[in-house]
Amino acid sequence: MIHQERLRLLNDRPAAARARFVLYWMQAAQRVRDNHALTYAVRRANELGLPLVVCFGLAGGFPEANRRHYTFLLQGLAEVEKALAAAGVRFVLTRRPPPVAALDLAPGAAEIVTDRDWSTCLTHPISLANQ
Repeated sequence: MIHQERLRLLNDRPAAARARFVLYWMQAAQRVRDNHALTYAVRRANELGLPLVVCFGLAGGFPEANRRHYTFLLQGLAEVEKALAAAGVRFVLTRRPPPVAALDLAPGAAEIVTDRDWSTCLTHPISLANQ
């Protein structure tokens, strides 16, 4: 069960018409189990009768990150991809900054669900106005 206090809508627009999928922008919660945002994205996809697509933007240059950190991250994401594939969910891993990875797929999405409020922590300006 998703508690309402966990949800924060970033706009008040209805789901996009003629959309092909619901997009879950995975970034902070890099797991399938015990992932409330993923659970919510699955629910929304089911309610809209659309498939779910999960994306993750992998960007280099994180302070203090080294090869061992990225190896661990990529091994975990491989497990995520395997679990999602078993559930019939497409996983898109891209070497793009996280917001850009989500925006690349946004035109086909009815809704975008994410695991944190990126509107308050973007490090470079992007526009979601026409999404």
